[in-house]
Amino acid sequence: MDTRFLQSLIAVVETGSIAGAARLQGLTAAAVSQRIRVLENELNCTLLKRSAQAAVPTENCLHLLPAARNLVRDAQRLGAHIDPGGLRGPYRLGAISTALLDFIPGLIETFRTTAPDVDLSIRPGTSLGLYEEVLSGSLDAAITVMPPFALPKGVAIRVLSEQPLVHIAPGNPEVSDDHHGDILPWILYDRLSWGGRMIWDLHKSVIGQDRVLCELDALETIALMVTQGSGQAIVPRWGKLNDQQLGLRITPLPGKATRRIVFLQLQTSVTPVLSDLAFDALRVPVS
Repeated sequence: MDTRFLQSLIAVVETGSIAGAARLQGLTAAAVSQRIRVLENELNCTLLKRSAQAAVPTENCLHLLPAARNLVRDAQRLGAHIDPGGLRGPYRLGAISTALLDFIPGLIETFRTTAPDVDLSIRPGTSLGLYEEVLSGSLDAAITVMPPFALPKGVAIRVLSEQPLVHIAPGNPEVSDDHHGDILPWILYDRLSWGGRMIWDLHKSVIGQDRVLCELDALETIALMVTQGSGQAIVPRWGKLNDQQLGLRITPLPGKATRRIVFLQLQTSVTPVLSDLAFDALRVPVS
């Protein structure tokens, strides 16, 4: 079985259409369709429900997708076994949005200079989504918020940083210091997110449900809205908060509560050398 054909199947599932997979892989739609037909003949089952604008995976397809992803991943990494140092092949890293500026530029530079033969790819996402992709094997590792639950034994986790909680309000002097809490609504860090849930549990008595303007899982957007005078917020102090938002009044909160940023991977990772290289690069946030 040609693993390139499996790549095309995975691309169709991820993009939702034959045309989308063709654009992603630089192929014609006819070529992708032919690959899927070959797979269906080899496996003696229907893999996609096709329509004019979409292609939906069948139940049989969904059952075989995890194994297909593993086969494609293992085929891509065969070249790594030629290099005794393990510094070649694909490496797929997920990262929450604030980590993209705090950590990723330094990691990219490290890989560029130390491991130029590695095919590095970065996938943004939420902590929960990235965690699930690591478990499924779609990612080699991810930078997330510390999970709020006991981790399975097969997951290895290392702490990258501790981010203290701060109150942010507009820095505009026209807004009286004494009345920030009285006149400005709250912009919440999404309570369904791992970091937002922790902040809400600690400070819900101060915030109050009746004074919430909106709820976002996008810390950079929250900071921008506060800068523009739309509200106030309690957020973790990520590395680039000061650089990105110059019009903020940032006040540390009492207590030792922090948002912990972690690097997680499966203990059975087939890329231990690359993961160690990535972790060492990530331990030095971009200044």
